[in-house]
Amino acid sequence: MSQSATAPAEPINWHQIFLHIDADGDGLILKSELRHYILHRPISELPLSEALVDNLLTRVDYDNDGYINLQEFYALVNVSQEPVVRNAIRRALVSAALSLTPRSQQAHVDRIYLQHYTCCPPPIAIPAFCIAQIGVFVYYAVGSEKSTTPYSPVPFDSPLIYDPMRRQEAWRFISYMLLHAGYVHLVSNCLMACIVGLPLETVHKWWRLTLLYMAGVLAGSLASSITDPTTYLVGASGGVYALVAAHLANVILNWGEMPFNWIRLVSLIVLMGTDIGVFIWGTEGQNVSYSAHLAGAISGFLVGLMVLRNLRRLKWEIILKWIGFVIYIGLVIAAVVVNVFFYDELGMYPPMPAETELTA
Repeated sequence: MSQSATAPAEPINWHQIFLHIDADGDGLILKSELRHYILHRPISELPLSEALVDNLLTRVDYDNDGYINLQEFYALVNVSQEPVVRNAIRRALVSAALSLTPRSQQAHVDRIYLQHYTCCPPPIAIPAFCIAQIGVFVYYAVGSEKSTTPYSPVPFDSPLIYDPMRRQEAWRFISYMLLHAGYVHLVSNCLMACIVGLPLETVHKWWRLTLLYMAGVLAGSLASSITDPTTYLVGASGGVYALVAAHLANVILNWGEMPFNWIRLVSLIVLMGTDIGVFIWGTEGQNVSYSAHLAGAISGFLVGLMVLRNLRRLKWEIILKWIGFVIYIGLVIAAVVVNVFFYDELGMYPPMPAETELTA
């Protein structure tokens, strides 16, 4: 009894075919690579159009992550299409599996991360934050009666500054990031934000970086309001440290897809360790809110786990994302509750001013 290559009971082990095409053995085939294999196998009597192949791959990519797993691969080879189309796809996949030569896993996974770098559209979040901060600094510097120095002016009467006596004006927990204590403070924050933020934004897009930055700013002011309850707060250091720590979350989430991952991890640890050392031994006698920096870094790591792009999702990474999110939300809620309900009981805060005292 003759056997047809297209019969339902054909003795083709599609699992083995999948493993041959999945050169790096991670259980996923990049959809663009599978598309290339199907379109460039000159063994079918039916030329497959690009539109048709794109439509089929999109249809079987159930989680829309850009990769085809084994279940989706089975759906592709059994796609509900005309037999001649299904046969052409099957032959192309078999041909691809037989013709592929072993490739270095590193060369494959490096492309996964590098292909997500794009400057179209260009980064907008980090430049927008920096431009806004520079504009506000120039506004107050021009309008100030005091001369501008590396560490002044500080507009204590600004409605943007975090004022511990006006904690009920909730916007101050965010708006303080627009003010800086002199141009040295401004330049250092903007420069660091560009260095660590722009590479992240080219991969993870502007809205993720905005969430990270704002989460760090909020965490910084909330932490400072508890540990330094009588201190004014200016500067975007909480947001900047969130960006720095987000790199650590990025390395963890995309370890297998990231080129030079060990170099990145070691460089990040050295950078953060050096920065911590400079703050501990190089800022004695200066009014630096260590808690704001630390809280910004913690929030950047926790929120980064949740919002940064995970280019290849694993179960433990998804669990880690939700753990980070729950911890961050829990810490923020706890800090808000302390500020609203327990400022007086703890004896840590100056008395809240009455509304009549705030109208001046």
